[in-house]
Amino acid sequence: MPAQPLVSVVMPVFNGADLVGRALESLRRQSLAEWEALAVNDGSTDGTTAVLDKWAAADPRIRVFHHPENRGLSAARNTALAHAQAEMVAYLDHDDEFYPDHLARVHAVRGSGDVLLFHYDLIEERPGHPDIGKGYTHDPAACFHAMNTTSIAVPLGVAHRRALLAKSGYFDESLGRYQGQDEDADLWRRFVQAGAKFAAVQAKSGLYHIRGDSLVRRRPPAPGASTATHPVDVVRGTEKHTLVMPSTDAWIVDQIFRDGEYAGLPLKKLNRPPVVLDVGAHCGTFALFAKLTIHRDAVVHCFEPYPPHVELLTKNLAAFPGVTVHGFGLGSADATADLLLDPKWGVGHSTIPALVPSPVGRVPVTIRDAAAVWDDLGLTEVDVLKLDAEGAEADILDRLDPRLERVRAVLVEYHTQADRRRIDALLPGHALIGAVIHDARVGTLKYLRADLAGGAA
Repeated sequence: MPAQPLVSVVMPVFNGADLVGRALESLRRQSLAEWEALAVNDGSTDGTTAVLDKWAAADPRIRVFHHPENRGLSAARNTALAHAQAEMVAYLDHDDEFYPDHLARVHAVRGSGDVLLFHYDLIEERPGHPDIGKGYTHDPAACFHAMNTTSIAVPLGVAHRRALLAKSGYFDESLGRYQGQDEDADLWRRFVQAGAKFAAVQAKSGLYHIRGDSLVRRRPPAPGASTATHPVDVVRGTEKHTLVMPSTDAWIVDQIFRDGEYAGLPLKKLNRPPVVLDVGAHCGTFALFAKLTIHRDAVVHCFEPYPPHVELLTKNLAAFPGVTVHGFGLGSADATADLLLDPKWGVGHSTIPALVPSPVGRVPVTIRDAAAVWDDLGLTEVDVLKLDAEGAEADILDRLDPRLERVRAVLVEYHTQADRRRIDALLPGHALIGAVIHDARVGTLKYLRADLAGGAA
């Protein structure tokens, strides 16, 4: 009989026959012998079952559970957690690996907190990616201040007391099935709400392999989503950057980079480096514009609620430091809303029924109180607030008052003439310095704070 485990390792597996052996081998090499692995075969259709059964037969510390059908990452992890026995829980996806001393360290420092945050290495392995073969290290504790607005760590970088789950609940099984859904961050936030003590550990847990077919990247798109994507090159001098986006939306790149949708900002009036809020970030075109045109060192916060777009946004901006992707939209209050999927293009998805009268589907998305997010991020002054939230722009501006006094430039789209009038009334401290009119209803307004507007250039 194996010894009572000191650490339970949660391992979801879906079609991982070719890779799960590497992950299990990294467990076998642990300097701490008293562990258990709870591998959950989540409806795999390849040879995963035979591989897991072979490992379990050779090592009684490995226990295998089977889902007859694929139920998603959250459900797989919850099945493992329901059978865990150890005081501490660690996480290992089937395509990643632990470093040899990780579990020994989890056990050794368990008294320092309820939740332990470890550094981890990442290596780019996606074929054709410009950074293939390159690696870097992530420190979750360094972005803990943004816990409420971003995902600070993949599970590889987290270990926690199993007893904490009685207070926080398990993974939300309504999340984790579709591209871009952030079930990990949701649980970490509930740990905070449960009063957990977080502790930073100055050591690395393991290696996270960034693969096009990894567990998080092979999730299907949300219902009603178009799966056709198109690469679009943006060339600036000797630089070329490729944005991947829905084929129906490729025109947005020309609108921003060629046609000057957001041109004319008085860059000398902005701080160095500037802070940019990109609300309605889509697949990252404006964020790339901010990096290439406004300032290379711009600190950019991207807010995008639609999971497939979050996936592309994260991929498109991975090479740029200083960009944080937040997988939710902003509004006047915290809420879950139905995003109505526009039949023509992804940039038209909206929570406003009047703007999408005949949707091809609807997806529940997370909306967060814009003022609370501002405060959570610890923002003092914002240089550029870009709003393209398909009908919610005025509500967001209204909620940000009086913080708008600390915004230097506002770039805001409107969708009705009534919204245009309301937006103008909500910005009494800003001067209109330009506008791009697309048709009788839709356009983009450009404002500069009145105290900066004199001699703007």
